[in-house]
Formats: sequence, structure tokens, C-alpha cells
Amino acid sequence: MIHLITGIHGFAGSHLADLLVKKGEQVCGLAHSLDNDQNIAHLGNKIKVYQADICDRLQVEQVLDSVRPTAIYHLAGMSYVPATVDSAMFDSHFRGTLNLLESAKELKLKAKTLWVGSSEEYGLIKQGNGLVDECHPLSPLSLYGVSKSSAEMLANSYHERGDLEVIRVRPFNHIGPRQKSRFVVSSFARQIVEIEAGKEPILKVGNLNSERDFTDVRDTVRAYLSVMNVGQSGDVFNVCSGKTKKISSLLGNLIEQAQVEIKVESEEEHFRPNIPVSLAGDFTKLQAATGWRPEISLEASLGDTLTYWREKLS
Repeated sequence: MIHLITGIHGFAGSHLADLLVKKGEQVCGLAHSLDNDQNIAHLGNKIKVYQADICDRLQVEQVLDSVRPTAIYHLAGMSYVPATVDSAMFDSHFRGTLNLLESAKELKLKAKTLWVGSSEEYGLIKQGNGLVDECHPLSPLSLYGVSKSSAEMLANSYHERGDLEVIRVRPFNHIGPRQKSRFVVSSFARQIVEIEAGKEPILKVGNLNSERDFTDVRDTVRAYLSVMNVGQSGDVFNVCSGKTKKISSLLGNLIEQAQVEIKVESEEEHFRPNIPVSLAGDFTKLQAATGWRPEISLEASLGDTLTYWREKLS
């Protein structure tokens, strides 16, 4: 099979490339720039990356025509919720999805496509509702979630019309090595490593009382591959751990692994307004279909994230 990953230079995209290469698969990628390749540089000539703007239909179509993939993983797009408040986010998610799927349709590709959404699509979950399954209404609060849910409806329309085979996933928070320091766990880890290197021993944080469902990115991309192997067009799956952890708990674990004393300071600028206090997903459907379940412990994910930043900043 020929696998094409859009957003291959990114956090999840690079780990998916690692997994596919390890399995001996032929891997190609689509990236906005060929320069920002530090996440996949270790793969060398084991993969081939094409430069294209996902919002440029002609460029996308040219790449698809050159590669003629049999499996497409659509991971390209903006990922950081607080910073994405303009039309570029909608272009990236909606127009990018349209360009990719319409090009695949026009080229008559016999490719199964994995469309990657987000738990942000669910929005505010009322307390006491338990785990969120795939049947829960989509009611996004953030503009990021709105753009993702709109793009998901677009992606599923290609399945409904019989144009393409499209499977959808809604991953919850995933963490691990290579995640940008805009995200909470990676931000904590980077700050700790900077303090270990001599910076003032003050770690700045936002709301430590919120709870999230965290899964290691390597487990997450393993779920993506499992879904592509056995899933049917039209399927939608949560990818999650099924339990929440307080941000304060994660921070405490990271500080325990630190090599210095650290003082924690809360800053209002790090708080995100209008976000769910607690959100956990139900992966029962995914497990029933594929046998998947998380394997990497939260402690290991946190430790590996610290190791990543120690190596990167050394």
C-alpha cells in the first residue's frame, strides 16, 4: 500500500510516519514547507515528502496524482485552539478537506481516507453525563471546534454520496515527544527543562483544576492505523483513554521527575475561557472494532516528553 499523510511534519503526523515505516509500508507526505522537517529528519529517504499548500486545490491535486495513494490520512491543519481565531483556521480545515477529497474524487483514486477531527467538536458536556461516546451531539464552543465539525460534515458527505471511502476519528488530547510547547503538558516540560538549565525556578501555569482525557500520541496513531485496517466507510470513532486527569496531577508528576526545585505561579493569561471543566471520551466502539486500547502509561508519556525537551534544548 501507498500511504499519504497530510501534515506529516506535525506532532501526530510524524509519529504516524514512524509507525508505518516500522511496519515496512511505503510512506509519502504532504507538507506546507520542506524546511520544517525536524520531526521526520531521522527517517531520511525512507519517506518522500511533497510540498503543497492544503488550501491550494491545484497543488493538492498534483501531489495526489503523483503519489496515487491507496490510503490517505488527513492530519493537516491548525491544532492550537486559543491562537486560531481567524479565517485561516476555517480555510485550513474546511477548504483543505474540500481540496483533498474533491481531488481524490476527480482523480478516481481507490483510496480509503481517514479524516481526523477533535474532541473539541463535542463542546460543553453537562456534568453527570459520564463518558462521551460518538452518538453525543456535536455542539462546539471554540471556533476551532466549529471549523472541525463543519469539515467533518463535509468529509462524511463524500461517504454518503458514495464518492469516496471516508472514516472519521475524534481524538481527545494526545501528548508525548515532539509536541509544541504551546500545549499544556509540553509547555510544563519545556519550562522545567529550562529551569534545570539555569532559568529562574518559576513555572507559569493556567487553570490546574480542569480535567482532560489524555492519550499518548503513539497510542493515538496506532488507533488511526487500526481504524484504517478494519474500519468501514462512514464509521466514526473516538480515540481516547476513557478517563480524565487533572492538569495539576500531570504537573505534579512532571515536577517529581525534575532535577531541581520549582515554584509554580498561576497566570490569568494562560486560562482559556469557555472550555469544559471535565471531558472524557468513550473508546468502547473503537476497542470493539479493532481491539485497540491505550498501552503507554501517562507517567511514561510525561517522562518521554521531558526527555524530548532535554535533548532538544541541550
